[in-house]
Amino acid sequence: MSTAARPSAPTPPRRERPTTAAFRAVDRPVKEAATLPGWMFSDAALYAEELRRLFQRTWTCVGREDEVHDAGGFLTVEVGGSGVLIVRDKEGVLRAFHNVCRHRGTRLVEENCGSGLANLQCPYHAWTYDLTGQLRGAPHMAGVENFDKRDYGLHPIALETWRGFLWVNLDPNPGPLSDHLGALAERARPFPLERLRKAHRVVYEIAANWKLVLQNANECYHCPGVHPQLVKITPYTSGEEDIHRGPIFGGWMDMVEGAETLTANGKSVRQRFPGLSPEDLRRVYYYVLFPANFLAFSTDYVTLDWFQPLGPERTRLVFDLYVDRDEPDPAEDAMEFWETTNRQDWHICEMAHLGQKTVAYDQGRYSTEEDTVHAIDQYYLHQMGLVGDSDE
Repeated sequence: MSTAARPSAPTPPRRERPTTAAFRAVDRPVKEAATLPGWMFSDAALYAEELRRLFQRTWTCVGREDEVHDAGGFLTVEVGGSGVLIVRDKEGVLRAFHNVCRHRGTRLVEENCGSGLANLQCPYHAWTYDLTGQLRGAPHMAGVENFDKRDYGLHPIALETWRGFLWVNLDPNPGPLSDHLGALAERARPFPLERLRKAHRVVYEIAANWKLVLQNANECYHCPGVHPQLVKITPYTSGEEDIHRGPIFGGWMDMVEGAETLTANGKSVRQRFPGLSPEDLRRVYYYVLFPANFLAFSTDYVTLDWFQPLGPERTRLVFDLYVDRDEPDPAEDAMEFWETTNRQDWHICEMAHLGQKTVAYDQGRYSTEEDTVHAIDQYYLHQMGLVGDSDE
């Protein structure tokens, strides 16, 4: 009778939900720190708290102002698990509301976008609102005691624009968008963001937690093995991180000699953006706007990622690619490059998510190429209230 071989390594311990000590291990200098515990990428209770504390309390870029260009135009989006309706009223003012009727909570508008709205009528019981959100009609409510239509307008949502981009914030008392953007506003100044038009949009669904997708966007430690076409144009050890205090994180990577932009061959038939410095013409800039967006500037196009958590184990990502509004070329070469790169990323994120769920994984260690991921993880823990100044 044969004897079963002994395992060559110790059996992994039973995975437990960790104490504050596990979070403190992340909140150390990067050369000493441990990574986020694996359970944090699939825990339903934590996910619900992330929606409440992060996605429902920060500015999220949801597209471009020209998507709602005329009076009566509208756009519906999902932010932090809630439906948001953006409309342009009869005076041309952009407004945002929770996409919820004040009667019994029915969603008001189903379509993703459109034009020609004169009012907003609930499809359930026909409560009707004007485009400023005021309740104008409520059938069979005249005999209801203490009911005043002025008290039942749509719940407004903070909305701001920045250089053509649309931003919303579900927090009833948000700080200004300028505080959220911080140093990114100056970094983006040379790029003609007001002149952009959308050339491509691709929507991906990724079987991975949103934090894994965001982390992946902020390191190129994985690039030699995952993105061979990318490192031919931007070597993975190049560049510098110049904003890393939160909620903005990122910097630039350098292009190889002779490269003009990020495409498969580094070339482009498009005009490069005017007014860029010699340094800008040699670089590609990448910035996370925690927790929901990732903005990248190349020499002739701009990309925007929008992370939309669908649950603790699934993420929708909306990827937009923009060119100058007068640029006739459709940037198919750039989109083809990013389609390849994106799908490589989503596959490896899904592999990472599967591994994070196993009993064999608890906490790992950061490499010296992952200092931005570490900074983001620290910021995440502080924003979630999982570590603080008193945690000694």
